[in-house]
Amino acid sequence: MKLPNRMSESRYFSSLFLYSSTLTAVIVLAVTYILYVNFVHIEQKKIYSYSEESLSQISSSADAMLENAKMAIAQILLDRDMPKVFYQSETDPVETKTITDRINLIGSMPFLHSVYLYNGKLDLYYTSTIGLQKSAYFADQGIVEIMNDYNSNMNLKPITRTIKNASTVGNMDYNVYSFIYYENSGSGRGSAIILNISDTWMKKAIATIDKSQSGGIIILDSGGVLVSSIYKDQMLSDLSHQAFVQDILHAGEKSGHFIGDVDGVKSLVTYASSEALDWKFVRYTPYKVAVKEVDKMRSRTLLLCSILIALGLSLAYLTSRRLNRPFAEMLKKLGVQDQAIRENSYKAKQEFMKQWVIEGGSFPPNVLQKRFESHEIKLNLQDEVRVLLLKMDRYKDISRQFEWNDRGLLRFGMMNIALEIMSKQVPCEAVDSGEDHVILLFHWLPIDELEKDIAQIGQEIKKYLKFSVTSAVSRVGKDVTLIQNCYLEAQEISKFRVFAGWEAHLDADQTSEAMKRSYRYPMQKEELLTDALMLGKMEEVKQLCQSILDSTEGYSYKDLNLTVLRLFFSINMVVDTLEKASGYSFGIPFNEMFAHLAELERLCDISDSFMEMFGQMEGKLGEKKSAKYEELIRKIYAIIDVEYRKEDLCLDHIADILNMSPVYLGRLIKKHTSKSVTDYINEVRIEKAAEMLECSDRLISEISSVTGFASTSYFGRVFKKIHGITPNEYRQKMRAAASNL
Repeated sequence: MKLPNRMSESRYFSSLFLYSSTLTAVIVLAVTYILYVNFVHIEQKKIYSYSEESLSQISSSADAMLENAKMAIAQILLDRDMPKVFYQSETDPVETKTITDRINLIGSMPFLHSVYLYNGKLDLYYTSTIGLQKSAYFADQGIVEIMNDYNSNMNLKPITRTIKNASTVGNMDYNVYSFIYYENSGSGRGSAIILNISDTWMKKAIATIDKSQSGGIIILDSGGVLVSSIYKDQMLSDLSHQAFVQDILHAGEKSGHFIGDVDGVKSLVTYASSEALDWKFVRYTPYKVAVKEVDKMRSRTLLLCSILIALGLSLAYLTSRRLNRPFAEMLKKLGVQDQAIRENSYKAKQEFMKQWVIEGGSFPPNVLQKRFESHEIKLNLQDEVRVLLLKMDRYKDISRQFEWNDRGLLRFGMMNIALEIMSKQVPCEAVDSGEDHVILLFHWLPIDELEKDIAQIGQEIKKYLKFSVTSAVSRVGKDVTLIQNCYLEAQEISKFRVFAGWEAHLDADQTSEAMKRSYRYPMQKEELLTDALMLGKMEEVKQLCQSILDSTEGYSYKDLNLTVLRLFFSINMVVDTLEKASGYSFGIPFNEMFAHLAELERLCDISDSFMEMFGQMEGKLGEKKSAKYEELIRKIYAIIDVEYRKEDLCLDHIADILNMSPVYLGRLIKKHTSKSVTDYINEVRIEKAAEMLECSDRLISEISSVTGFASTSYFGRVFKKIHGITPNEYRQKMRAAASNL
């Protein structure tokens, strides 16, 4: 009787295991399929989000290229000499040399290929590469054709083109973006500033992004022509016939994404637009590449399920009493998958917040509400909202100390501290900018409570994360749809840290007046500074530089930035002039200093950087002066030794030979030797005359004339002043001494 019971029990467990295995297999397959669909969707979102971030970075680089072009054009227009080019009716060699040197300085900027100044009256091009050229003989005939029918409405719109290489050494042409600033002169042709920016700028930006992802990035103009890519042979190719390009060109939105065919390959396509440049930035990733890892995971899961089912069916009776093991394994795997989903959920929330707040993504209210619910965002659509921006102080030092991933952890810590403090008062959310700051979004809060919370956040961050932050608070937006305006305002406010210093708390009330004020650059002080620098008066240079920098306090950050830029280039030009005139190098790395100034966070740091440069110049000038004076005395001695016989030898004559001011030369010699040039001349002449008196029988009047004295009486007075006796007495004395030997 026991055997049937056992067999029945065994069949029961076998059936139970069979049913359980089948049910488990079905569940796993269903879960696998659902997870596969979700992961594909998540992977697509990640690709789209990464692509949007990449395109945003490239778009920022393109906008920076335009801003740099504008600053370079502003530098030319503000220059004292270069604008004269546009109004000349005839060429002046001296002005041409000066202007060419200035153009070369502007053209030395790392992002520029070349700079042209065009005079429509003379039909001349002043260039940074080959000097002055008539348009008919100008090597760059492409720009000549453009200027023939150019309209000022096209000002500062990039023109993508190729400059033919006129050199016989190589045959490589240059791809550039030409930015033209054109002014009509009333009648006839106008004048223009033409900046040719090398396409290397955009290629580097694209190449940097393409290193980490498969696919490709291209830039198109409004007609579907390729403006830039990392493949040189594709430059200026017409891609408008491709379907995905047509979709982008005819899209109603400025940015977006879709699945389309790129060169016959199904791809995830993301695009963004630049209104200023009228360009489309496109990133495409082959669909197979995008879901490759997900497909691998699906295949492994299906294989594992098949193996488990086969083993379960074949070993049903033997493993029926140990049903918990496959369930435990399954639960473990589901736990890992659940953790992955949670992590992806946080990333998805941050990506949406970045798109919404930082990138200005536009969403209808109903869509926004659904996103809020899906990401568990605590803000209310209808309530007033403000933005608190927490910016890391000494970010350059933090970047040196921590890797990129570690800096992400610091920002995560900042958000946790801020949320823990602020959420006690009001609903709020935090956004990681991915750079040097984090963003806090919150509803209305009384000013005193807000300031108290901000102070506590700064203290806690300094205590636990070991660095300080500067806070910037926007004005109140009437609802969350204005969140990006609030964020942009907070960003502008945070720039006033340069005046307020580290650990400052800034708000719109403190900065709004400064933004409205109109700053007037102290031209007169700049001229005094350059004059003092030319004369080596370094203390005066330092005082004037500090005065110019201090004059920007109470104005906008933009005014300070332009002031520093102008001051930097003025000093650069003076130093360049001094080095060319003297053949002596001050050893100042201006390119490195320019990049260093852009990273400084406070006005006092900018001032210290300039003072350090002036100190270095002062030391070099001290070394140069000593060697210069010794060389000058040697030259004066040489001139007197050769020309002492000439009656007209004097200070003016020597100064004319040395190409110096007589007054300045006389003061310089007197200051460093306590003698005048006339004293040196007379000493050499009397020395030569004494040799003649001792060794020849020539008449004293003849010796006087030969040694350059205008009269015998003056010769006698000078001789007696130096030797204490007359020339005749000196001759008798020397002959008497010789006869006694």
